Amino acid sequence: MSIRTITACISVSALAVLAGCTTTPQNTLATIPDAARSVASKQELSGNWTVYAIGNRSLSGPHSPRVAFDDDERVGGIAGCNRFLGGYRLDSNGDLSFGEMRLTRRICPEPIMFQEALLLSRLRDVDRSLITPGGDLLLYYDEDELPIRLQRDARIHLQDPQTSIRSDGLAHAG
Repeated sequence: MSIRTITACISVSALAVLAGCTTTPQNTLATIPDAARSVASKQELSGNWTVYAIGNRSLSGPHSPRVAFDDDERVGGIAGCNRFLGGYRLDSNGDLSFGEMRLTRRICPEPIMFQEALLLSRLRDVDRSLITPGGDLLLYYDEDELPIRLQRDARIHLQDPQTSIRSDGLAHAG
């Protein structure tokens, strides 16, 4: 394979990843319904979520981060390239915080690594969580910034008490 062919393949791959990670106008994501409320319990938070925006950056595609919470204050998921696992704390006011995260050490294309670093750095600073009337989870990390926005991942329903977070960070029924 020639250098030109390899360069073309890498360029096409990078463009595909960047197409899934775009900046959305502030006014589109900034509209938070007045009826958004604090997360009431760990059970309400429990389950699999897909991140669809970090601040004003919309995410979509195969490298969209996924986060799973369980009732035992464990959190894990896929940050884009690498899997993470750690703890969280939810107090009675709906204030949410994350502990140290363990992370695998895979190397992926630069746009995915950037997205991953952005998500993990924002998660470290999360201090408040809200649920919208539509069921989206909003994680606030800075009062002057738009939140991390997640929606329930409908592929797995976690109402079963036999559900737990696997070592890869995703919730499963077991």
